[in-house]
Amino acid sequence: MDSPGDSLVDRISRFIEAEQFSAGERIGSERALAEQFAVSRSELRTALELLERHHRIRRTIGRSGGVFCWDGKIERHLNTIEGVPDMLRQQGFRATTTVLHSGIAIATPVECRALRIARGEPVFRLLRRRDADDIPLSLDSMTLPIRMLPGFQNVTHTQSVYRTLLEEYEIEAAQANETIDVSAANTEQAEVLRISVGDPLLDIRRVTYSQHGVPFEFAHDYFVAARTRITLSRHGARWKRAAEPARRRPHA
Repeated sequence: MDSPGDSLVDRISRFIEAEQFSAGERIGSERALAEQFAVSRSELRTALELLERHHRIRRTIGRSGGVFCWDGKIERHLNTIEGVPDMLRQQGFRATTTVLHSGIAIATPVECRALRIARGEPVFRLLRRRDADDIPLSLDSMTLPIRMLPGFQNVTHTQSVYRTLLEEYEIEAAQANETIDVSAANTEQAEVLRISVGDPLLDIRRVTYSQHGVPFEFAHDYFVAARTRITLSRHGARWKRAAEPARRRPHA
């Protein structure tokens, strides 16, 4: 039973603990929570703002939005292909990008294999740091075949490259193959990301393909592990069972 002196923040906090919400789990909509706690939307928002500042909850907008239990980590979804700025904005963060290096160079052997280009072809390399609410989140490097992107070196690269590719070059990120590992931050990475040397990083390598099946991006990203959560949806093997009788069925 809530006592008359209980603050709304305390009541919501106890509700989150009692219901054992996990980080990233949706608690409800603002409308539903206002009704549940019998308070006005303005009273609720004041309490939610305080809880959000203390990394207890986060709020998002849109059809799938609402109030979510949170522990301060940013969620990187493996189900979708999206740029970091879009990912951060959907989770209620202010995204900023700092370009650390950019330029045209000759592709290395590994870049040639990943992008299926000939030895000696020029590529465009881009190295950027991504911040969420002014806190460094990731160090992202990407290589793109310049022959597919005339004039790309003259574009401002502080926004989503995927958005630029779609709007300016009609290249859509349709598929990506990623490998995720864990590595320890070296001196340079630690300085750029404002962490300690040896802190864990999510070490992500990616090849991204266009809607025509052509590889256009070879990327190597480092996300601060303490600030990132990996999420994905997995599906069962019903399609395998459904396909099995068809394989066994004799030809007519």
